[in-house]
Amino acid sequence: MFQRAVYWQLLVNNPARRVKPPKTKKPKIEFFDDDECKLLINSLQDLTGSKLKYKVAILLDIFSGVRRGELVELEWSDVDFKNETIEVNKSTQYLPEKGIFDKDPKTESSNRIVPIPSYITNVLLEYKEWYYEQKELFGDKWIDSNKLFIQANGKPMHPDTLGKWYKEHIAALELPVVKLHGIRHTNATLLISQNVDIATVSARLGHASINTTIKYYVHPLQKNMRKAAYVLQDLLINTKIFFQNITKLLF
Repeated sequence: MFQRAVYWQLLVNNPARRVKPPKTKKPKIEFFDDDECKLLINSLQDLTGSKLKYKVAILLDIFSGVRRGELVELEWSDVDFKNETIEVNKSTQYLPEKGIFDKDPKTESSNRIVPIPSYITNVLLEYKEWYYEQKELFGDKWIDSNKLFIQANGKPMHPDTLGKWYKEHIAALELPVVKLHGIRHTNATLLISQNVDIATVSARLGHASINTTIKYYVHPLQKNMRKAAYVLQDLLINTKIFFQNITKLLF
């Protein structure tokens, strides 16, 4: 507001520029490590029927890292089965005063094509078969939204529905409390732990700046922290001689 007043020549200087903002504490982001993520994936394998959509949504989120609004907004036309990609070009949001509505992605770079592995392509094909069985079952009662994730009659899924189901599911598995958005952080963390370059991870997440990825999405895995403890030992210490000397001292 003050800066706009400077532009309009109502003020000579912006007094707020002399204010030192308080330090902000970086929030702790929870995410799954690879073992926890495997447990979550395995727990989804036997889901069928009306719960199949939750299996597909969580798996797709794990392997693509898309935002919740982008995930729920996906349509079948956004899935390229031949080239094994999904196109992210819109998002969904819920506000009490407006209900559920579509909106543009968060940033221009959020419009992106994200490659998916063959495993997810096959999961989507399985889901598509069930989806059209449901459509045929409901007949003229079916609401043809073309959305991937739907209510029983084809109407688009409420954005909060997936989060509520997911929260109950991981609680039953006794997994750490990781919010649905934490799966996005899990995706980035596991990719980086496997030496995928940061620019690629950033592009897949749809970040406007690579700095956002570095600042908020790079989290160390504990097992890698343990490996790092031995890197300098292996580089700098002749452990064979060291342990021989220790053995002599002990015995």
